[in-house]
Amino acid sequence: MRTSARYAGAAAVLAAALLVSGCGSDGGSGETEPKPSSEQTAEPTGDPGDEAATGGVNGTWSAEGGGKAMVLSVSGDQAALLGETTCTGTADTDADPVTFALKCTDGSTDRTKGTVKSLKGESLTVAWESGTTDTFTKVEVPEVSTEIPEIGDLPSDLKLPTE
Repeated sequence: MRTSARYAGAAAVLAAALLVSGCGSDGGSGETEPKPSSEQTAEPTGDPGDEAATGGVNGTWSAEGGGKAMVLSVSGDQAALLGETTCTGTADTDADPVTFALKCTDGSTDRTKGTVKSLKGESLTVAWESGTTDTFTKVEVPEVSTEIPEIGDLPSDLKLPTE
């Protein structure tokens, strides 16, 4: 239960950061992508319907690497990995299989170049050039309203202190 709450909290923070910074924008229409109806893999098959080959990695994913929680967020050609460090960069969703090229703020290189090894339903496995392999689970991030609520009429006869 605690692990789920930690993942959900990390995913919410990541989603908010991406929304505020704008680095999660792909310039798209804002419509959500349809969910896959069956399991598929990211292994090169030459099938143009392969989920990983068509950008099925888009979304927020969580994993535990080395006992530490990690969140991977992919939106269009942008990717961010948050864990012990923050790594940002690109996702080549046109590649078959999908690849990641990230740069970490602390200079670490453990998870900077990665390749999607499988994408099956709610499970995404990424093999990193360092030899590390992580299996992420899809996280559903709730929609965040961007509208400012009306506060109604404010009193206009307030007397402010003069001293």
